[in-house]
Amino acid sequence: MDETRRARLATRIVRELSALVQTGAVKDPRVDRLIGFSYCVVAKDGSTARVGVSSYRGLAAAEQAAAGLRSASGYLQSRMAKVLNTRLTPKLRFVADDSIEIAQRTLHTLEELGEDRDDAAPINAAQRDSSAS
Repeated sequence: MDETRRARLATRIVRELSALVQTGAVKDPRVDRLIGFSYCVVAKDGSTARVGVSSYRGLAAAEQAAAGLRSASGYLQSRMAKVLNTRLTPKLRFVADDSIEIAQRTLHTLEELGEDRDDAAPINAAQRDSSAS
């Protein structure tokens, strides 16, 4: 399977999985509607797809959701087979991903740096010219 086709398939898998979770089709209580799928990597032969599961509640919630999705993987795979137009439906592998948590920490750090910069006294042109001499 070529790279473009795998990328399209990965995008379609993420879209369909998101729709299934948001509509409540997955009945496992560990799978919360506040999860997201951060990435999907389809194997070169199309036999498996590794899907990253993120949660706004942190890595522990993402791990629980991934466990719930793994237990419902048979159901999810059968739903994917009905929707995807492929000869072989990839076997879904769910992995907890903490990219949302890392992004939130990074944004918080950037906001703190911005606040520190705003608190610093601005240098006017006269001070800059006198320090250069």
